[in-house]
Amino acid sequence: MDDASQDEFLGEDLRVTTALMIGPSARPATDPVLAQRLIESLDLFDDAHPRGAMPHEDESSPEVQRLEHKLDLLLHLVAESLHPDRPDPVEVTLSGHGIALPAGTLPEDCDRVEVYLSRLLPQPCVLGVESPTTRGGLQMTRWTGVEGPLEEAIGRWIFRLHRREVAEKRQKVDGNRN
Repeated sequence: MDDASQDEFLGEDLRVTTALMIGPSARPATDPVLAQRLIESLDLFDDAHPRGAMPHEDESSPEVQRLEHKLDLLLHLVAESLHPDRPDPVEVTLSGHGIALPAGTLPEDCDRVEVYLSRLLPQPCVLGVESPTTRGGLQMTRWTGVEGPLEEAIGRWIFRLHRREVAEKRQKVDGNRN
C-alpha cells in the first residue's frame, strides 16, 4: 500500500501504529463528551507507566506496588466480567482522520467500531466510521462524528502513543549499546 492511498484516509497528520482491541459494533456511538473523557482518562489505566504517583512519593515502596497490583487485578476482573468477548488486538495505524487495519477486520457495511482503549478499561469507546475500503492487505476508513473536543482528545491520545513508541525505540537502542 503506498503512502498516497493511506493519506487519502488518514490525512497527513501524525500517525501511530499500535495493537488495539477493535472490532465492529452494534452499540450506539459513545456520547462525544464521554468518549473525550475516556480518552483523556487513559493515563489512569495505562499499564506501561506507574499510575499517578506524586513526585514526593516513593514509587518503589512495596505497599504502593502491592496496592497497584491489586487494583490492576480488580480492573482486569471487572473488564473480563463485563465484556468477556472483546475482540483480539490487531495492528492498526491511527490518525486524527481515520484508521488502517488488517483486511477483513471489519464488515464492508460497518459504520461503528468498538475501540478498547486499554486492556484494563472495560468500557469500549464506540466511534463512527465510514464504510471501510479494502486495498491490498489493508482496510481503511475515516472517523465520522469526531469533531471539536473529541477530535482534539484523539489527537492528544495519538501523540501520547507516538511519544511512547519513540521512547521504547530509544530504550532498545540504549539497551543494545550497554
